[in-house]
Amino acid sequence: MIISKEDRVALRNQKMDLIYGGLEFSSDGILIADKNGKVVYINPAYKEISGLKSTDILGRNLKDLLEENFFNESATLKVLETKQSISLNHRYMTGRTALTTAAPIYNSEKEIIGVISNTRNIEGLINLKKELEKLNMIKQRYSAELELLRKEHFSVKGLVYKSEAMKKTLTLARNVAKFDSTILINGESGTGKEVLAKFIYQNSNRKDKPFIKVNCAAIPKELFESELFGYMPGAFTGASNSGKAGIFELANTGTILLDEIGELPMPIQPKLLRVIQEQEVYRIGGTKPIKLDVRIIASTNRELLEAVRNGDFREDLYFRLNVVPIMIPPLRERKDDVIELIHYFMKNLNSKYNKNVIMSHKVVHALEKYSWPGNVRELQNIVEYMFIMNNRDQIDFEQLPDKILNEHVLMDDFTHSGVNKGKLEYLMEVYEKGILESALSQHASLRKAAIALGINPSTLSRKIKKYGIEI
Repeated sequence: MIISKEDRVALRNQKMDLIYGGLEFSSDGILIADKNGKVVYINPAYKEISGLKSTDILGRNLKDLLEENFFNESATLKVLETKQSISLNHRYMTGRTALTTAAPIYNSEKEIIGVISNTRNIEGLINLKKELEKLNMIKQRYSAELELLRKEHFSVKGLVYKSEAMKKTLTLARNVAKFDSTILINGESGTGKEVLAKFIYQNSNRKDKPFIKVNCAAIPKELFESELFGYMPGAFTGASNSGKAGIFELANTGTILLDEIGELPMPIQPKLLRVIQEQEVYRIGGTKPIKLDVRIIASTNRELLEAVRNGDFREDLYFRLNVVPIMIPPLRERKDDVIELIHYFMKNLNSKYNKNVIMSHKVVHALEKYSWPGNVRELQNIVEYMFIMNNRDQIDFEQLPDKILNEHVLMDDFTHSGVNKGKLEYLMEVYEKGILESALSQHASLRKAAIALGINPSTLSRKIKKYGIEI
């Protein structure tokens, strides 16, 4: 059968119409570019999936579009570079995400004359992945909560611990709580001396009586005597006409905590010694003693024996206070307590603010290794700071405060995923990533963020790819 020239043209036109119609009505997005990367065709589905317009990209080179951040990377350009098919996730400047598979187009001479890209909407799959990740985080959170419940016996009325050192300290405190002997609690600032004093009070026979704390470092020297011992009406200029009961009177039958006892002025020390020895107090201007029945607990972060040797603290008062000495070890000497305290603080913060934030294992490990010069108080403040500054469901390694991050990275046993990358370079990259994320969160577009940072948009785009920052 002989086909005329006219019929062959008609058949070819019919075939072209069929191919064109198939491309136009495909539910997948189609982009065709020539061998130089110039976009020659996009179908309606591509515009729908990407959110881009024909006027944005038709007739333009993909290299220019990539530089202008129309998308995070180009599958077509990678095919032209490698001469192989490729699949990757595209993130468009419109905020949409899609999976693109690109393949080379060859002529009869096996030469690449262009690239065809098939783009499919996978936002549903991405949302499903996020849901699965969210469920996994919920699972981790519940696992952590179950672990906390299992370890609740480590928590005793505000004291959270696991270490043997604190177990011994608490055992001693519980045993001496039953007696009225004076106790001197010694420990660095932030170790929880007041909490331990309250624990002793709660386990004593005076637990239903007053508990009064006196911060010896906060009372002005000229007011010490009147605050501790009280005064009679008209005892001095400005005195109340009705007089005033001192703190020792208010604590009568109960317990008084003399916090930071090492800061007690020398002129007051012999008067306090007499109160302890005689169990009675004279108000300023008074002539009759007021009998006392008070349990005294003192606490300090100073080495009082050294203060005695330096003449800053009376030796006889020291021995009167130091009947039962209790030392709280610093947090750096009880690393087992760090994780317990982190869980405790995070649980309280989540409950208070109705959130479900968790802390990554890397962060917990870094906090566990830190030296904690400020002890438990510093740990509590750091956890609260990271909780407040975090805007996601998990606190990650890069969110650690600089001083902790630096100390942790510079440890001999620290390892990171970077190949042949020094610790200084690693730290610089962590800080750079944080700065970029901060700028991107404050500006509506890459261009504005780049202007704020003082760099070119193309430089910012490269750094976003380098650090895997989601935009």
